Amino acid sequence: MHSDKIPTLSSKARLKFDQARQKPVLLYPEGLLFLNQTAYKILLLCDGKRKVDEIVTELSKEYSIDRVAVEKDVWDFILTLCEKGFIQLN
Repeated sequence: MHSDKIPTLSSKARLKFDQARQKPVLLYPEGLLFLNQTAYKILLLCDGKRKVDEIVTELSKEYSIDRVAVEKDVWDFILTLCEKGFIQLN
C-alpha cells in the first residue's frame, strides 16, 4: 500500500448529513450508506489534497491511537470504498 496516494470521493458519491436521522451518510446513485463518526471523519479528510499518510497521522493524533493500527483500518476502509467505486486513489 502506498501511503503517498491521495484519496478523493468519486463523482458519483456525495457526503451529506441526514437531518432526519441525525447521521452522516454517503449518497450514491443506487442508495445511501450510513456512516459512523470515524468513517465520516475519514471521508472528510479524503478531500483530494491529503495523502493517506497525512490522514493516518491526523486520525492517530486526534484519537490518541497507535499509528500502525490506524493505518491498517484506514487502508481497509479506503480500499473497500474504492472497490465499490466511491473513492478514487490518485
